[in-house]
Amino acid sequence: MNVNVKEIKGKLRLSGEAKAVLWEICLFLLGFAFMSVGFLFGTFPLGLALMGATKRHAPFVFAGGFLSVFFIMDKSPLYMVALLALLALRVAASFIKKSEDKKTELGKSQGKKILELMFCESVELRVVVSSLVALGVGVYTVIVNGYAYYDVFVLVFDTVLVGILTYCLCGLYEEKGTKAFLRGICALGFCLVFALSGRDIKGIDLAVIFSCALTLYVSKHLGGIKGGAVGAILGVALGSTMCASLGICGTVSGFLWGISPYLAVMCSFILSMGYAISQLGYSAIVEYTPELLASSLIMYPLLKFELLPKLKAGAEEKNAMAVYQLKTETTQTNEKLGALSQAFERVAKMLRGVSQKTKNPDKNGYEDIALEACESHCYSCPKEGICWQRDITTTQENINKMGQALFTKKQVVKGDVEEKFLHRCPNIEAIMEELNEKTKELIANGVKNDKLDISAQDYEAIGKLISAIFKEGKEPLPDKELTEKAVRTCAACGLVCDKIQVSGGAFKRIVATGVDIQRSKCTSDELRAELEKSLSIELKEAEIEEHEGYATLTMERKNNLSVEISAEAHTRDREEVNGDTYTFFEGGGKQYMVICDGMGSGREARLTSQLCTELIESLLPVTGEKEIVLSMLNNFVRAKNLECSSTVDLFELDLISGEGRFVKSGAAPSFVKRGDKVFKLQSKTAPIGIMKGLDAEELTCTLNKGDICIMVSDGIVPAKQESQWLMQYLTDYKGADVKELSAGILSEAKRQGMCDDMTVACAVIK
Repeated sequence: MNVNVKEIKGKLRLSGEAKAVLWEICLFLLGFAFMSVGFLFGTFPLGLALMGATKRHAPFVFAGGFLSVFFIMDKSPLYMVALLALLALRVAASFIKKSEDKKTELGKSQGKKILELMFCESVELRVVVSSLVALGVGVYTVIVNGYAYYDVFVLVFDTVLVGILTYCLCGLYEEKGTKAFLRGICALGFCLVFALSGRDIKGIDLAVIFSCALTLYVSKHLGGIKGGAVGAILGVALGSTMCASLGICGTVSGFLWGISPYLAVMCSFILSMGYAISQLGYSAIVEYTPELLASSLIMYPLLKFELLPKLKAGAEEKNAMAVYQLKTETTQTNEKLGALSQAFERVAKMLRGVSQKTKNPDKNGYEDIALEACESHCYSCPKEGICWQRDITTTQENINKMGQALFTKKQVVKGDVEEKFLHRCPNIEAIMEELNEKTKELIANGVKNDKLDISAQDYEAIGKLISAIFKEGKEPLPDKELTEKAVRTCAACGLVCDKIQVSGGAFKRIVATGVDIQRSKCTSDELRAELEKSLSIELKEAEIEEHEGYATLTMERKNNLSVEISAEAHTRDREEVNGDTYTFFEGGGKQYMVICDGMGSGREARLTSQLCTELIESLLPVTGEKEIVLSMLNNFVRAKNLECSSTVDLFELDLISGEGRFVKSGAAPSFVKRGDKVFKLQSKTAPIGIMKGLDAEELTCTLNKGDICIMVSDGIVPAKQESQWLMQYLTDYKGADVKELSAGILSEAKRQGMCDDMTVACAVIK
């Protein structure tokens, strides 16, 4: 029979409201059961600890505990007063926390949401409150019993125990899979086992069944080490034998779940029972076999088909912050890697057919090659004595001439040597043929070596780019202070969700996961308005995405600035194409403007400058690493066959902070106009492709709204010449129309007699 697990899970899945009601009922029953459970020395710490640790549903624990005192503990006035005092202190602590929240401007809705923040004190405050109530109970007992030393000891013991249990149980409200949550599970299990101790159904001990079941449950989701630890802790309430037996059960099953659920349950049952028999004899079979077997049979199908909630946050659960971060990080990485791949494809098309440089020996190296070739033929030559003893000068001179011919022409012929040497050497044709073949081989090897060298540099740059992309793709660390403000604001607005986090460095991203849209009492616009007021940042409209029945709400920070850009270009007289290229684009919260001027004019200059703008526009939005991109660009340009370089003038504006960066490599000066003042930014660097290493300089300035940035190619203002006419023109210009300004600068440059390829780009900050 085929079991449709997904269908079963779908039928068992409860709505958010149903889960809340079920949890409230469970807390009521736990409060009723725990309050009357006696511990060591006649104390009753379990109910007080649970009441102190529970958050928003504390009144349900109070109601259960109060009924337990009324019906089971014979209306004990002491514990009735203790529960009332604990409830009152927790309410007071909630008001104290609320008064601290008023420091944040939240608007009129703040007072209406006070009940939603009730019983949400910090862990430390909850521990202190519950310990104070336990202390009060102990002090009353000491006074009534006449200050006996035994009662003083019980006072200290009960106060400390209540504080420890409260602290541990608070972990139930932490994120699943964390150490605090596991601590809460252990504490709750221990209390349940203690409450169930001595309670049986026809001789079957419920405490043993529950202990074994919880041990298997933890080992399935958290592994053998944690499963064994939980089993041992639960076994403490059942005796030393079950302590070790359950520890073995959790450890063994935890390491076998991944192999086979059947093997995990069977082996844990056999080994835990084997240990019990070794300690208690065959009586253990009668005493523990029914309980351990029953719990194994119950938990096997539940855990195999994963019908119970997981203890770790996963892709199918409500604890969606980790899921959202993983999804966001994966999406960003995939998008950027895809963009990076497309960028290299574009660059590869432009680089096809471009020949590589040839690495050849120098003049002395070719002379040594000619000498080696001659010597290899001279050893068996009958005229060796004439060439190397009687007339060694002529021999040496002609060998050097052959080396020079190879160096200059990459080929040697008979006309390159003296007639005297040509007629005297019987092996001259063989020597020349060997030299020509060897030179061809050297050229081929030189091309291969140069390709390997360039490829090595390119792969290094690519590796840096990918590393930068992965580093950038990781979700930024949370901002603790802003997260706390956002939590308070969202609660005051009536947003019902699991978790809220603010992250993103300068960009700031607010993420609320596990949002219950039906129960939330505010619209996304109302929430955005309150968050803008609380966090002092402008936000974009909220995006809501549903996942596995729950919603994730995301708001991102708006850019503080925007940019309007205009560019004009003019082609040099009698040239078909402009050697300048320009582009402007946005990426990663930054605005970019680029002008590249190919050295010279015509198609070759255009090809080089276009290569530069294409690569910069393709890679910078992906990674933002300007130095790596320009270094890669320098390698590409140097690898071309023709010695044509290009200037690079790059402007980057951070749309959040307003920080502007001008990166120049052989480029003409740029200008910033602020009101009536004009600032000139200039550097003395070499164009891309001339030097082996990158020669670029970065100039930084802070830009404000209304500032105008002007970039020009050296056809407008040569890099090494004065620019007084342009400074004066910018000073006299009173408008803010960048299209009018760029056209005016180009027109004025022509009037000044400039006739080269010219490009001007202007950007106004808004």
